[in-house]
Amino acid sequence: MQFKIRKVTVEDIKEVYRLLVANKPLVGLNSRYTYFLLARDFSDTCIVAEHDGEIVAFSSGYVPPKRQGTFFNWETVVHPKHRGNGLQKLLLLQQIKMANATYLEATVNPSNEASKRSFTKLAKMLNTKCETKMLFSEEDFENDGHEAEVLYRIGPISKTELDRQLASF
Repeated sequence: MQFKIRKVTVEDIKEVYRLLVANKPLVGLNSRYTYFLLARDFSDTCIVAEHDGEIVAFSSGYVPPKRQGTFFNWETVVHPKHRGNGLQKLLLLQQIKMANATYLEATVNPSNEASKRSFTKLAKMLNTKCETKMLFSEEDFENDGHEAEVLYRIGPISKTELDRQLASF
């Protein structure tokens, strides 16, 4: 299946937001304003995948100012009919390359087994380490129903290995 991967634009956000809403509770939906800002200010590291002119996946993230060389993945969503063919991995690999990063970071809720497996498999695929540590506890969220956020840190990622994996798609 062919996908066109490109940087997100502000004009994409209506369609991206519909994709996010349709995939609750698998994604932690933020305000539309957040997505408009991501598209405006972080379009160098936020991307969409299109199939037949329709946005079927979105992945957002940024390079933290104090951790150059690290790409932080905020969120990735893939339309249900396009899951299972590696699109999420392709998006993450592309973002790591775009950010010129040697580390990938993301947070995962303890109950999100699919994301835990996905990040662990990605580290193995890239032949590197995946370390985890508690970033924010439920108590940090004042026990408001928000699960803890566990930081997954993958790396160091070899540019050669990254390019090899991207070429396999």
